[in-house]
Amino acid sequence: PQKAEKQKDTFRLQVTKNSDFLTGNEDCVAWLGHATFFVRLNGISILTDPVLKSPSALMKRYSELPVAVSELKNLDYIIVSHDHRDHCDEKSLKTLAPQNPTATYLTGLGLDGLLKKWTNSNNIQAAGWYQAYQTDTSKIEIIYLPARHWSRRYLNDTNNSLWGAYLIRANGKSIYFGSDSGYGTHYQDFAKYFGGVDMALLGVGAYKPEWFMAASHAGPKDATKAAHEMNAKRFIPMHYGTFDLSDEPLGDAYRELQILQKEPENQQLIVLAGIGEIIKIK
Repeated sequence: PQKAEKQKDTFRLQVTKNSDFLTGNEDCVAWLGHATFFVRLNGISILTDPVLKSPSALMKRYSELPVAVSELKNLDYIIVSHDHRDHCDEKSLKTLAPQNPTATYLTGLGLDGLLKKWTNSNNIQAAGWYQAYQTDTSKIEIIYLPARHWSRRYLNDTNNSLWGAYLIRANGKSIYFGSDSGYGTHYQDFAKYFGGVDMALLGVGAYKPEWFMAASHAGPKDATKAAHEMNAKRFIPMHYGTFDLSDEPLGDAYRELQILQKEPENQQLIVLAGIGEIIKIK
């Protein structure tokens, strides 16, 4: 239905060239595009689902990185939530590995072998849902959680590896990285088991046609509903504007978020001005 609109859509995310967050010491989150975030909590540096360039000729990147790839050093943890190519990129991981020789990779069951092949690292942990990774819990705790999604990288490996979300918490502060997920009861379960979260990073793009995509990707309305149900104090939308993965125009989710943000019950929704913006974790 939006084919003509999509062809005419010239939307591009704003990109603020900024690497200050890499050298500071404040608890913060910086969006690097799609599902890639730099997170610092209690002095621990984390990079989520690093896809730093176009993964393939069929998946063009429409937003620049706010930093040079060579600046992404001294990371403590690199998160790879599942095996889809817009979240798990061989080139990006092979680039990051020698720059971050002591980093620990956190992923789902069944994906650790592929990460070992690409990074040659011995610091890889694979977890099941509701399993905590082995960390120094006096500094940080990271838990792998359910998501409504699926996995497949090649033709014959459907659901051979697990997909999931992450709860990151330290010093009384908490972040939920939702990765890819359709709307489901796991958000209510999260509130039941964990009480809530300070900041939820939830996907809102690649959601049309909704009758087909909703099982795997939440749109802006469903993600906002999820943020309410999981008792998120702040909700940062992601997974839009960087790659063209479905039927909606590139700027569709952003425009929907602008409307939702004006509704008084959505005060926790923060639509970032663009990539490279730094959000402090309070």
